[in-house]
Amino acid sequence: MININLLPKALKRVREPGYWRVLAVAFPLLVGGVIVGIQVLTNQTITNLERDVQVREDQLALLQPFLAEQRDLQQRQQALRQLISIAEEVRRGRVVWTAEIANLLELLPPPLDAETPAIDFRSVNMRSVYPPTSSPERFEGAPIVTEMSISGTVDGPETLARFVRALEQASDFGVLFQNASRDGDSDLFTYNLTVGGFTGGGQ
Repeated sequence: MININLLPKALKRVREPGYWRVLAVAFPLLVGGVIVGIQVLTNQTITNLERDVQVREDQLALLQPFLAEQRDLQQRQQALRQLISIAEEVRRGRVVWTAEIANLLELLPPPLDAETPAIDFRSVNMRSVYPPTSSPERFEGAPIVTEMSISGTVDGPETLARFVRALEQASDFGVLFQNASRDGDSDLFTYNLTVGGFTGGGQ
């Protein structure tokens, strides 16, 4: 039996090949499989990264006591360096005050008699000057390493003048005259001097 389709061409049913149906079903499945695979791979990567982070955190927690000890040692080392630096400055700027005072006493005018000194020291304030400093207005610009503020009494202006001249001529000292005045109704005078030492007591 022969079938003849007399419908217009536009209305005729067209039979498409069967593989298009297969592709229509397989393509979405393939895309879905790729997406699922990427998601699984991404999840696995995230899991691995989280595991690595946890391992690193565990290692860091184990190292914390050692890191704290290292920080403590570094702080102690820094403090020790500061102490060594201070000790070095003190060592370099030290003054042998006994030698300094002995050198100063050698310049005193001779006493009036065995019991009465021509000049005395009622107050002596001493300080070390480190690093050595100099000023054009003080001690003729010479750098000093010690400074002594001296006050006391003297039997007269002439004795004080001799003491000041001796300090001016000494190679180890310089002097700044502050003031002198009569001590009440007595024959003594009070004085104030600032004495600079150039050698630090023979250090």
